[in-house]
Amino acid sequence: MSQQRSILAYEHGRDASQRFEYFILGISAGLCAYIGQTLAPQKLGFSPYTFEVVSLVSIVASVIAGFKRIEKLIMCYRLNSKFLRLAEERGELVSNFGGKPLLNRETGNIRTPEQVEQRVKALGEAIPKCHRQFEETSESANRYYKLRNWLLGLGFVDLLASKIVAPYFP
Repeated sequence: MSQQRSILAYEHGRDASQRFEYFILGISAGLCAYIGQTLAPQKLGFSPYTFEVVSLVSIVASVIAGFKRIEKLIMCYRLNSKFLRLAEERGELVSNFGGKPLLNRETGNIRTPEQVEQRVKALGEAIPKCHRQFEETSESANRYYKLRNWLLGLGFVDLLASKIVAPYFP
């Protein structure tokens, strides 16, 4: 029963995280469209126009970082699934192995004791490698999260500055 609750809690957390990522990405893309629509070409200098251009560039970069983050998160889900599958297979082989041939319930094939030992050894090598890949991808997704947030914040500050500075420049 508690295992089902943990799976349910994980799924709710994952779904909420995905919705939040899509929401932020949608808001950012909409803001890019708004700024781009109202932007009329001018010379760059210390002016509201320059702040708007910097804001647009920052928010576009934020959107790109947001897409990369979503891509990395999808890869994290794949790697996590692979890691769990490999660990479960290894656990199943080790717990049911008694030195006799084993029946593969999914394919109907019989594995010899040597094949079982080879597979357990291969899984023992693959599991840590998969876990490292997951950790690296997770860290990369976290870096994109921070980058996206900083760029989005910079874009908002620059957009706000362009509106505040506007009355002081003719």
